[in-house]
Amino acid sequence: MQPFDITEKVIEDIFSSDKSLLADVLSVNPGDLSQIARQKKFDSRKKLDLLYLYQHELLLIELKAVPFYQDIVNQINDYYNELLKLQSQSKLIQGNINKIILVTRANKDNYKQCETEKIKLIEFNLEDVLNQHYQNFKELSVFLNIEPSARGVTRLYLLKSTLSLLNKRYSFEEICGIEKMAHNTIFNRLAVAGLLNLVEKNKKIYTLTEFGKRIIAAESKTVEDRFSETQFEMLSEFVKENPFYSQITFSIMSVVDTIFILSKAGYPVNYKTFQDFFVRSLGKHKTWKQPQAQLTGTYHFANYAEELGFIQRIRNDLFLTPKGIQAILIFQLNRSIKLISARS
Repeated sequence: MQPFDITEKVIEDIFSSDKSLLADVLSVNPGDLSQIARQKKFDSRKKLDLLYLYQHELLLIELKAVPFYQDIVNQINDYYNELLKLQSQSKLIQGNINKIILVTRANKDNYKQCETEKIKLIEFNLEDVLNQHYQNFKELSVFLNIEPSARGVTRLYLLKSTLSLLNKRYSFEEICGIEKMAHNTIFNRLAVAGLLNLVEKNKKIYTLTEFGKRIIAAESKTVEDRFSETQFEMLSEFVKENPFYSQITFSIMSVVDTIFILSKAGYPVNYKTFQDFFVRSLGKHKTWKQPQAQLTGTYHFANYAEELGFIQRIRNDLFLTPKGIQAILIFQLNRSIKLISARS
């Protein structure tokens, strides 16, 4: 099999699964385009590429992921005659059959020849089709658009005191005063808490969510300044079960996923290697351009993953914990489900 045969199959898969792309190439309305057959075999053992119904007409499409060559005309004319035969036998819906050839490049003589044969010749760009298919898929797959956003909260346990005061119905201004913190600091804490489903905001008023109330209710009397083991366990379960809930839950699980991927090349995983891969895998190398921004952003999310018990850092080495290994298996399953759902 030649390399272009593989590409042709890929492009055919794309057109079959995403008719908006095919419609764009054909310059037709995708809402009026319906697939009738793909790789249809005739009694003569010949096999057409694509057959579509467009409004009240049939579109016979011969797809070639290569420049135009003479034999394509003979092929599509043969398929055309086979379809006419099926129509005469009432084995195919009646309607005018339009012959269309898709190629990557053609010249004026090729167009003239096709016009004589009553064939519509269309050029398309392989890279454009592949790229647009990914962009369309990306729009459907929400998690591909999730980017981490560092909020200046270095550790999750710093949320504890703020949430406890919120539970006592103190206002935002009162919390800033009691904690002797700048407005921006408390705002960032509440923003992180919101992305963990602990806090909700309605008309500038912050309140605990039901999950947030359960977290505070599980407070330990022996550990007042930070979350207890039980509270961290509840948080880790939420993140594990809801990896796509927010930028933070996704980023925490991406930390674990990054370590898992890099572990195949060497274990434990070096922190600098992890940082470089993590930043690039989440598309932050363009927005976290400064080394300090990359260092800070990665540091925060790695801290969160460690606090929740998914990873363990010893000096400059990162290890996966049993909880982390379990979480990554669930994360990969959930991601696969998201991918499948986006294609359906």
